[in-house]
Amino acid sequence: MKAEERKLARELRRQGWSLRAITKRVKCSKGAVSRWIEDIPLTEDQIAKLKSNQDKGRAVAANHPNSPKQKWGKIRKDIKNSATKEIPSECSNTLLKAVGSALYWGEGSKAGNNTVIFTNSDPHMVRLMMKFFKDICKVNDAKFRGGVHIHPHLNKEKAEKFWSQISGIPLDQFHKAHLAVSRASKNKRDTLPLGTFKIVISDTRLQCRIKGWIEGMKKWSDIGALGSAG
Repeated sequence: MKAEERKLARELRRQGWSLRAITKRVKCSKGAVSRWIEDIPLTEDQIAKLKSNQDKGRAVAANHPNSPKQKWGKIRKDIKNSATKEIPSECSNTLLKAVGSALYWGEGSKAGNNTVIFTNSDPHMVRLMMKFFKDICKVNDAKFRGGVHIHPHLNKEKAEKFWSQISGIPLDQFHKAHLAVSRASKNKRDTLPLGTFKIVISDTRLQCRIKGWIEGMKKWSDIGALGSAG
């Protein structure tokens, strides 16, 4: 038996050292050290300090340039940056028509026959859809209406001002804000501090056109349209 190493291990344990630190110091196997110190209890203060040091150690290790977290962070960032460059910086009308129609397909209201309604909480998506409505659908500024859905305890005026700036729709063309807790929020009260925004356009012909564009895109789901591997 390694008497000197065992004696040192027990002394370090009494001082509150962790099993891992003792093993590294005495240069013996973790199993052996564990057996040597198993009968030595730690005080509450030592346990608290040990946990604190372990947390600090994990944080330091995670932020080390060679840690898996940092390596994968760089990998994810590089992939994202590369993928971003695959999208053209300028959007053609053909592409904008497809993108806008696809977004409406997923997020727009298909109920009724006379009104176009698009609702979302992402400012970038709202801006893109406003561009779609103006450049592709040729909607006149006066026809737009806006509406905010927000939790009652949040700042309605701040939200309306924000969405007016994002969309370009004047506040005097906003419907009265809807103050309620939406089912989608699942009682998470502050996940959307500025609520969701609704673009409303009363135009039967436009709604028909957008539905037609969506029907046209449904053809892309056919094997023949996508291209057959065989």
